Amino acid sequence: MSVAILIKFKSKDRDSLYIPVATQGAYHGLWLPTAEKLGLKWVPLFEDGPVVDVIDLPEVMDELRKLRDALAGNPKNDSLLERIDWILEELSGLPLNEVSKISIG
Repeated sequence: MSVAILIKFKSKDRDSLYIPVATQGAYHGLWLPTAEKLGLKWVPLFEDGPVVDVIDLPEVMDELRKLRDALAGNPKNDSLLERIDWILEELSGLPLNEVSKISIG
């Protein structure tokens, strides 16, 4: 199993966007303990499959930045940091007015 973000768009002609986030092992071993230590709201919910309102996306992205900052500095986390950077890049480019649903799980 893994954690991913699925973004559906209002236009039926547009394919959904699938953003892989983490394997279950990485999520439980690194993401979740760090998120809980930081007191994050959204990241600990990721595997439960929350639906995120478009207006909450900036908060989710802010939490990902905080998670990234907390994990930075350890060379073992380099690939994880690259993944978070890529996720943030993908989310930053979203035309929010065209998004109908954001599911994480």
